[in-house]
Amino acid sequence: MWKKLLFAGSVLLGLGLAVLVYRQFDRQALAAVRELGAVGMTLYALTAAMTLIAPAVSWTILMRAEGMKVPFRTALKANFMGFPINFMAPTIYLGSEPLKLLYVAGLHGEPKRKVLATIIVAKFQEIGALLLVMVVSAAVAIWKIDFSPRQEILIVACLIVLTALFGGLLYAFLGNFKPTVRIIRCLAVFKGLRRKLARARRRAEEMEDLVRQAFLRRRKVFLLSQGVTLLSALSILLRPWVFFFFSRDRVLLGVEYLCAIYLVTNIINSLPHTPGGLGVFELGMVGLFSLMGIGKDNAAAFSLVTRAADLLLILLGSWLIVHYGLQSVARQVVRGQKPLDVREAGFNDGAGAPK
Repeated sequence: MWKKLLFAGSVLLGLGLAVLVYRQFDRQALAAVRELGAVGMTLYALTAAMTLIAPAVSWTILMRAEGMKVPFRTALKANFMGFPINFMAPTIYLGSEPLKLLYVAGLHGEPKRKVLATIIVAKFQEIGALLLVMVVSAAVAIWKIDFSPRQEILIVACLIVLTALFGGLLYAFLGNFKPTVRIIRCLAVFKGLRRKLARARRRAEEMEDLVRQAFLRRRKVFLLSQGVTLLSALSILLRPWVFFFFSRDRVLLGVEYLCAIYLVTNIINSLPHTPGGLGVFELGMVGLFSLMGIGKDNAAAFSLVTRAADLLLILLGSWLIVHYGLQSVARQVVRGQKPLDVREAGFNDGAGAPK
């Protein structure tokens, strides 16, 4: 019950903050969106979709390297179905992995541990690409934009924390520290859990070995996959450029502004708060655009276009979930429960997949 209340409270808080922002700039924001036009909005939506398309290509490369004959369209649909779940999760980058795992493994009959290993590597690559561009963006933004010393310290501190967390977890896998296995061993001290966890420990050890192999033994595949994933981060960097280029004044936004917007966007998305950063993102953009002198009304319009693109991706992902009969799995993933197997959920892709 407390989880439901917390979630409802966060949604209401996000909606309240978003309404507060849009009510102040409703006419200017709507006018700016209209001026963007169909071509501009379409290109912006395609740029937003690259955050799902590029990682799907990368993930497919990893699965093919492991001998899994999973087509690109399967990975792409899994990523699109994962977007609505990620949007509702504490951060916009995590949450949908169980659904993606069960969908791909159930559809193609691949071992879950192998699919999970590639999902983990793909997620490391995605977060690594985001952090790399964040570090570069921070350097450019702090150099070119007149931030206050306190703001610069806050930016650097956030990057240090995020990089340390990412680096520590990455080292745990590459250094053969076996973090999952160690956690299971700690839980196994309780007699009632010892037998139940014995099988889980073996599977976790196999999965972590597969993850380590993907990082170290297939370096060319890993680098190729990482390069493709980097396109996802760069697409986020280019979104403001598309927005301003198709605006009424046809503004060519400078690289320092692109870097600052990218940096603040991803810091917001990396922290636990309202679903999808609703309200928090809007306030962040208003504050940043005001600081950079490019207009609070532009901030509201940019936020509104971003939310329109989010809504399109949410609707497409939700339609795919319903179309493939994965509502039960999605609901359990969102609630943090152990998800059903796709067979139990009545999944059918229309092409002979198991029901």
